[in-house]
Amino acid sequence: MKYLLVKTRLLTVTVVGVGVLVLPAPANAAATADLTESVSTAALAKPGVERSGAAPVVETTRQVSGTWAFGSTTVPLSAAAHGTPQSSLFVAHKVDGRWVTALSGSTDFVDLVGRAPAGLVSDSERKLFTENQVNAQEIPADTGLSLPWPTGVAWYMGGGPHGNSAAVPPFSSIDFNGGDGRVLSAGPGKVYKSCVRNGSGLVKVVHPNGYSTTYYHMTDLTTLADGADVQVGTYLGKTGNGLPCGGSSSGAHVHFSLLHGDSHIGVGGRTIGGWTFTEGDTPYRGQAEHDGRRVRPGGRLVNYGATTPPGPPPVLPTSTVDAGQNAAVNLREGPGSRYRVVGQVTSGTVVRVTCSARGSRVRGIRGSTTLWDKLDSGQWISDGFVVGPPAPACPR
Repeated sequence: MKYLLVKTRLLTVTVVGVGVLVLPAPANAAATADLTESVSTAALAKPGVERSGAAPVVETTRQVSGTWAFGSTTVPLSAAAHGTPQSSLFVAHKVDGRWVTALSGSTDFVDLVGRAPAGLVSDSERKLFTENQVNAQEIPADTGLSLPWPTGVAWYMGGGPHGNSAAVPPFSSIDFNGGDGRVLSAGPGKVYKSCVRNGSGLVKVVHPNGYSTTYYHMTDLTTLADGADVQVGTYLGKTGNGLPCGGSSSGAHVHFSLLHGDSHIGVGGRTIGGWTFTEGDTPYRGQAEHDGRRVRPGGRLVNYGATTPPGPPPVLPTSTVDAGQNAAVNLREGPGSRYRVVGQVTSGTVVRVTCSARGSRVRGIRGSTTLWDKLDSGQWISDGFVVGPPAPACPR
């Protein structure tokens, strides 16, 4: 069998036998003869990137056959900016002597990752990047994430919601400090480091639920390799004043940022670690609220941990109505004969009981009973005519 590879500009057509497989290159990918130039061009073209005048930092961590590359690119901040440098993962493929590059957070990236050889991107990374991209289309306000320190421990919210570059929206970032200074992953996913210099760096965790989180200014960074699995509470680094890719900092802290896919997203109205954050009219203000308690910048937040996104309601076991010698059994508004009749059921009707409560006495098929069952419809029936597993007591 012969294989013919035909490439025209950014279009790759592979002919296998008589079958034709068309593999279009990413529409928005950058393509140049030099890898660093291709990645830098893509990084500077990304929406929302603040240009400081410094060239993007391109860090290639994996290569295969000289035609595939994977790594990160980071656009340094100006010395006056308080924020997180804009960083993205990249995958690049050399086609006809030109590098085609796509950045994380885009469908182009997921598409190119899907074509990459096994030695460049692992199967678990392909799965994570796809899940993150798909789930980023509709992300819940409750992020399902923890705050970046141990559960049950209080840290200071030194700076309320502010932009990734201070006053520039969206207000995606919050400054935290306290405890033993150990910064932990806010959720499960994979960890990636960029701009690692002098013991500091920018750490990003890509989560499968459509969010990503970044952690800046830290020292004593995790030694985990890029692409390693992390869970809620995995150690990432310690609070500090590190500026490996520009910016400014005063007082050891972690600059924690929330991203939607790979784009910064405001924390206002979103729940992290049990606290729902509200943005202020100006950066560094706002507040956090939990169970009616409100905390402003300078106050302490107890980390209530990651929340589990709501799943489908539990499936209730079925029971069967046995009317005995009666033609039908009454359904009532409440647990007792004094409540209004709202319907009837006959023998053999299948019902689902949510809970049981005591009410007026009724003689059923097994004798008299004061137990009444509340159905999933909200109606009540005497347990004397219900055959099935016992139900839990209804809350008072």
